[in-house]
Amino acid sequence: MRPWQTIESKIALENPWITVRQDTVQLPDGHVVVDYNVIVERDVACVVALTPERRLLLCEQYKHAIGEFTFEMPGGILERDDSDPETAARRELLEETGYSAGALRLLGAYPLSPARLHQRMYLYLALDVTKTTEQQLDATEEIRVHALPLDEVRAMLRDGRICAATSVAGIYRALEEIQGVKS
Repeated sequence: MRPWQTIESKIALENPWITVRQDTVQLPDGHVVVDYNVIVERDVACVVALTPERRLLLCEQYKHAIGEFTFEMPGGILERDDSDPETAARRELLEETGYSAGALRLLGAYPLSPARLHQRMYLYLALDVTKTTEQQLDATEEIRVHALPLDEVRAMLRDGRICAATSVAGIYRALEEIQGVKS
């Protein structure tokens, strides 16, 4: 197996939120694909946050692209002035939930949709988060924070109430790390 070779690359759309790149690529068998569109977005940092009472924080909010309310991990994009993904993770946890974390453990950096999207999710685990302030939401955010027992979170994963792929995968990954924690 060999990677594709980029013959030409141009920007088709660019704004502060998204860039669409049109690549002309040559496949290993010599076939040329014209206008292979790649969406380029800033990476995101997400936190699976557990309180000292062993409750997991979930953010319930409306997601316009799908027209539904979702339950998700706290998280958001890496700002251009963030020194690293952990900085973004701490900021997003605090802004969206009002909770602060001591130590954060990086569980991985995962491509979100590698066929067409150039973006990674940095996933962190935070144990013993504590409420330190009120939410500091952006103008486009309205978030209800839920602190749920692990058994209820597992049930929500099973029955589809937690349905965003990033949160499903991230929470399952974090649960591997905290298996010994009683819910």
